[in-house]
This record gives sequence, C-alpha cells and structure tokens, in this order.
Amino acid sequence: MKKRQALKGPNPFVYGSILLLVRFLFKVLFRMSFRRDPRIDQIPGPLFIVGNHAAYFDPMVCAAAFPRRRIRFVSGAEVANTKALRALIRRFSVIEIRPFHVNFSTTREIIGSIAAGHPVALYPEAQRSMAGGITPFGPETAKLIRHLKVPVAAAICHGAYLAWPRWTKIFRPGKIEVETRLLFTAEETVTLPLETIQERLVRAMDADDYSWQKSRKRPARYSSRKRAERLSAVCHWCPSCDRPLAMKSEKNKLFCSHCSLSLRLDATGFFSASPGSPAPFDHPLEFAGWQRARLQEAAEEGQVFSTACRLSFLDNVGKGEDPARQERPGTLSLTPEGLSFRDDETGEMLEFDLGDSPALYCSPGRYVNLLHNGIVWRAYPEAEGFALLLTDRSRIIWTANNDFDRYLEGSPA
Repeated sequence: MKKRQALKGPNPFVYGSILLLVRFLFKVLFRMSFRRDPRIDQIPGPLFIVGNHAAYFDPMVCAAAFPRRRIRFVSGAEVANTKALRALIRRFSVIEIRPFHVNFSTTREIIGSIAAGHPVALYPEAQRSMAGGITPFGPETAKLIRHLKVPVAAAICHGAYLAWPRWTKIFRPGKIEVETRLLFTAEETVTLPLETIQERLVRAMDADDYSWQKSRKRPARYSSRKRAERLSAVCHWCPSCDRPLAMKSEKNKLFCSHCSLSLRLDATGFFSASPGSPAPFDHPLEFAGWQRARLQEAAEEGQVFSTACRLSFLDNVGKGEDPARQERPGTLSLTPEGLSFRDDETGEMLEFDLGDSPALYCSPGRYVNLLHNGIVWRAYPEAEGFALLLTDRSRIIWTANNDFDRYLEGSPA
C-alpha cells in the first residue's frame, strides 16, 4: 500500500489550479515567456526532465514550461518538510532526497515513477546557484539517465537568478525566459557513452543570466530598492586592497570596509563604480570567479582563515549516539590542510572534511552544514563571508579531484 501511495502522481486538481495561478502571476511579475522544442510534445510516454537551478521557484517555472504533464519533482528534505509548504508539497507527490544520506530509496522512487508513467524532474546541481553560474555536479544524474532509458528534456531558465539572487530574501520583478529542449532521445540514453551523456548534461546546465543579458538587444531590468543588500555574503574579498571577508553591502552599494573601493549594482545586475574609480568586474559572477581563484592562491601560500562560530547539532547520519552537547561555541579555522573547530569550553577539536561535495549546503552569510563522524553540524560563523569561503574551498578541491572543468572546455563564455 505504501509503495502504491509513493508512486502516485500529483493531485490533478491541486496541480492544475496551482499551475494556472503560477502562469498568471509569473506573467505579471516576470513577463515570463517560453521557447519550446516542438519535439517534446510528440513524446507520448514518460519523460525525465533536468534544469539549471537558479532560484527558489525553479520547479514552478519548469511546471509552466511543460503544461501538458503533471511532474513529480525531486527536492531536498529540508524544503519538502517546511511546515508552511508540507501539505501542498504532499499533494504534489514530491520525491525527497536527504543530504549526507545514501539515497537508494530516492533512486528507486524515481525509477518506479517513470515506470508508472509519471514524468520526473531533477536539478543535477542540487542547490541553487551561488553567484549565477553553474554549480559542479558528479555523474550520478548521467548514470540515472542511462538506467531510465527514456527521453530526457531540459528546462533552461534565463533571468531567474537575477529575479531572485541567492543572497536576497525576496524576489525582484523583471523578466524570465524559459527554453525547453530535447536533450536525449530514448535511443541515445542507451547508445551514448556515459562520458558523453555527462558532458552534454553539464553543457546544458552551463547557463548564466549575465551572458543572457549581454545577448539581449535591451537588458532586462529587475525592480528592487536594495539591489546589493547582503551581496557581501557572496562577494566578500576586496580586489583592491586584497583583504578577505572585507566587503560590506547596503541598499545598492557593495563596498570595502578597509579601503575606498565602492561598487553600485544597477537594475540589470551589473556593476558600476563610484565616481573616480573603475569597476574591477562587470558583475557578481565574474567577482565570485576571481574570488575563488584568489582563495586557491591563498591556500597554496599557506594562509589561514578563522572566525568565531557556533555549532548546532542538526542530524545524525551515522551509527553512533547523538552528541551530549548540541550547542557548542568556539572557533572555526580553515587552513591549507583542512577545516577544524575548537570548542571554547572543552578545548576539543573537531576536524571536518572538505571536497567530498562540490557545494556545501549553506545559507550565504548565515550558516553552513558540516559533517564530522556521522554527525551533521550546522555552523553559524560570525564573519559574514565565511560560509562562502568554505563552500568555495570545497568546490575547488572537488572540481580538481573530479576534473570537472574538462566538460566546460571550449564552451561559450
């Protein structure tokens, strides 16, 4: 009985009603438009859908892009179990996936749903883009595509990141354009090498709103009175005086707390400099790319980064007992050798591995989830940019170990 319930598709009435509301609201707020691949409508059976993960509302945009299909979405358990959304998400038959867990049950449910004729949508990047570009990901989705042996469609969203950047609390009315394309036929999923599937998948996900803006005759504008507020959680390293964790932000301005660098973020998402000083970067994605490269240089030079931090017990994914002390104040230190936490009260040291994941689960400027001996801790660093510092370091290590950049060689900038 449980298995049958798990494989049920979304409630037709609820799904259809929400879809109508989404199409109306997104047309008003974001002038949402579509460029659809006509081949997709000719596919009679189940479909596996992938998309670039730019904003909170990506699933709603994806649903609107495929209006003839009731899609089951794969979502992180933390989002799926949000109290305010739990009842609605249950009616959408969302498939949950849990970070740090071996998710065999999730894979089985995806396979079972496709076998039952339900389309399933998954975001290979797992998390929303940090600065507007691609988040690296492993071959798990490519392997799943090989196993499913059904056509694969992509929903590529342009403008969604600028409509709701990762660092902001609320969306910004503007423009969203959705492109659908048939990424693989059923035959290709069987005949193509896994490496080719992964390469095509990576290149499809490699979309950013700044390149899209530059390709438009007139860049789209996004309405906000606080365009740059909290951007310093993502762009924290001053390129002028070369200080990490130095940038601050308020309203439309990103500035260094130590030198005279000051940048304004305009309504199209691009930087302009204050009078008398040139802008070192065109946009936050370019800033973030430089910052990550600078962090790698700092690691090679032996630089150490530390901040006061509070650890809070979040989950136990191991076989041991829960920790006796579930709140721990201390100091978090990132060194070239790794990441450690020193407990202020006991002096105990906890060592965390970085590089197991290309993107640590985090909220920029607030917290980051870390694993130690089967215990997931939520770390709340005092320094605003420290969560980004850690996820950047993890991304650097993972990308190098997995040679991810080979998939992007020769792709358009």
